[in-house]
Amino acid sequence: MLVAIEPTPALDRSEVEVCGFGRVSLPADDPSALQRVPPALRRAALEQADAMMLASDDAQVRAAALLLGARAGGADAHARIESVARLAIASQDATVYAIALQACKAQSADGSACQLLSRAQWARLDPDNALPWLELAAEAQAQQQASELEADAMRHAALAQRSDVHMGLLPQLVERALGAASPLQRTLALAESWSAQAAWTSAHSTQAYAYCMSDTADDGTRAATCDALADTLARRGASLTDMGTGLAIAKHLNWTAQRLQALQQEHDAISETSGIQDFGQDWSCDAVTRLQDWTRQLAQHGEVQAMRGVLAHSGRSVEQWSAQHRKNIAVAMAATEAATSVAPGEAVP
Repeated sequence: MLVAIEPTPALDRSEVEVCGFGRVSLPADDPSALQRVPPALRRAALEQADAMMLASDDAQVRAAALLLGARAGGADAHARIESVARLAIASQDATVYAIALQACKAQSADGSACQLLSRAQWARLDPDNALPWLELAAEAQAQQQASELEADAMRHAALAQRSDVHMGLLPQLVERALGAASPLQRTLALAESWSAQAAWTSAHSTQAYAYCMSDTADDGTRAATCDALADTLARRGASLTDMGTGLAIAKHLNWTAQRLQALQQEHDAISETSGIQDFGQDWSCDAVTRLQDWTRQLAQHGEVQAMRGVLAHSGRSVEQWSAQHRKNIAVAMAATEAATSVAPGEAVP
């Protein structure tokens, strides 16, 4: 629960609030309010938050702390990656394993505990999630292993009950751990965790798209796998990226116009409404509270389902949001076309 903060008077246009710190002046050429917090205070608050997470009884929280600390690039970055890899090796927790695999992408596995991690083990720990199977397929393709290995991984992905890309995972774990933290510690730790989450990399969508965009007309087995995979990603995927990939595969497979239209409208509507979720620049206490609420929704439902809730409470239909999205895309494309058609030296109207 947030510690109560006394309301502050309306801010000048040149000032913004950082929750737990107070007002800061914001130069026109520096939109990052958090950078205005004195470095020593910022460092101390993050170190205290890190210590709380590392002391947690929750292995997922400790793994997140190790990943966040490694990403910060301190002198102990390598040791932290080694620690989270060893934590995963000794764990049967699929989330801990996913965090460790992500951390290990930041360094060479040669001679490290990262060598002992495998996507095959991750898939065994989380068999109903399409994500590890798709990453296993991507690994097989990248290493030019037998095509049967890639195809088998794709079949498992197609039969998965969900596609959980761990969106919002790191902020969720920060939120879980810092119930007793000060407002400034929580604000800075949430900011760091969202930054790290944005850098979370996965080859799953690219691999699914590449696999299913190849010629499936003469390969009934691949076509059937991709049909099921499109359904899994479009209807049970947790992210908008998954939905978009599933939709692209469905179009390639010539799904019926009715099915495609329904998927396209929902995809466009969610794309449009996602723009109203304005996080990342405002770090006032009100904004942090909204961010915490959104983090909980992502953790519980995933991005797509959370955005469906936004749609349901928006007062506008899916069809209206979809039409607005198409209109905005058309306007943007027309503006781009007009700009590129201007002759050198000619003023843009």
